[in-house]
Amino acid sequence: MKIKINNILKKFIKKNKNIKEAKLIKFNANVMEKEEIKQEENDEVKIRKGATVENKKSNTNNIRKIFIGMIMLLVLTISLNIRYKDYLKIDKYEPKEVSSVAVTSNVDNNEPVTATKAEEKVVTTPKVEKLIFIPALDGEVQKIYSTDKVVYSKTLHQWKTHDGIDISAENNKTVVAIERGVVEKVYNDSFYGMTVEIEHINGYRSVYSNLEENVYVNVGESVIKGQKLGKVGNTAIGEYLDEPHLHFILFQNDKNINPTYIFN
Repeated sequence: MKIKINNILKKFIKKNKNIKEAKLIKFNANVMEKEEIKQEENDEVKIRKGATVENKKSNTNNIRKIFIGMIMLLVLTISLNIRYKDYLKIDKYEPKEVSSVAVTSNVDNNEPVTATKAEEKVVTTPKVEKLIFIPALDGEVQKIYSTDKVVYSKTLHQWKTHDGIDISAENNKTVVAIERGVVEKVYNDSFYGMTVEIEHINGYRSVYSNLEENVYVNVGESVIKGQKLGKVGNTAIGEYLDEPHLHFILFQNDKNINPTYIFN
C-alpha cells in the first residue's frame, strides 16, 4: 500500500514537474519573443534615426552647395561688371603726366610753330593765322556799305541797301586778290556783272564784281596775295549809270560784313 502511494506521488510530482517545466518553457519563449520584438523595434528606431540623420546631413550638404554656388555666381557677376566698365573706358582718353620735349616746325609763312612731343601722345597746338588784307585796287569809296540804311541808285532811280562798297577806278584798271586763297566761283552776275569769288582761311570770302569778261583766273585755282584777277569793266547792269568802279563784297562765315576798313 505504501509503495502504491509512493508511485502515485511520484507520478503526481512528475506530472506537476512537467507542467512547471512547460510553463517555464512557455514563459521563456514569451520573454524571448518579447525581447526579439523589442530588439526589432529598437533596430527599426535606430534605422529611422540613422535615415533622419542622413537626410539632415544630405539637406545640409545641399544647402551648403547652393550657398557656395550663389557666392560664386555673385563673384562672377561683379567681375564681369567690372570688366565691362573697363571695356567702356578703353576709348576714353585720360591724360597722363609724361615727360615731353619741345620741337619746332616751319609753315609756309616761315613762322615757327611750337609742338609738344610726348612718349604716349603728340599734342600739336594749331597756330591761328591772322590775315592781313590789302586793297583790291587804289581808289576812293564812291558808294558805302549799307545794310541797315538805304542809299540812292542812279541806275534804278530808287533808294536801296548796298551789300558791299563801290571803289572808284578807271576802266581797265587791274584788280588783285586781297589775300591768298582758292578761286571758288567765276560767273557773270545778272545785276553786278562779271564776278570772281575767292575762299580764304578763317571763314573769309571776297567777291569782286563789275570786271571785264576776260578774267585771269579759273575755278579751283590757288592764288596768292596781290595776284591779278582781272580788270575793272562796265558789266554791272544794275549799276550801269554809276561811275566806273569795282563792286567789292566781303563775307565771314557766310555773313556779309563791312569791308571799308580794308581800303582806308
